Amino acid sequence: MVPSLIICATLPSMFAAGCAALLAFKERKQWIWFALLSVIAGFAGLVTLNMLHVWNYAGRC
Repeated sequence: MVPSLIICATLPSMFAAGCAALLAFKERKQWIWFALLSVIAGFAGLVTLNMLHVWNYAGRC
């Protein structure tokens, strides 16, 4: 349960990082926006995991 929650919470960040890498590879200027979005989504994923108290479940497994 805990690994699936972590993956679901961080999936938008991983997707945005992949898009940024693809745009940087194609030498497009928009990659910086996706990199910034990836960082914001990463923090939002951590906040979501904190709101779900996932850290308490991890010790019980």
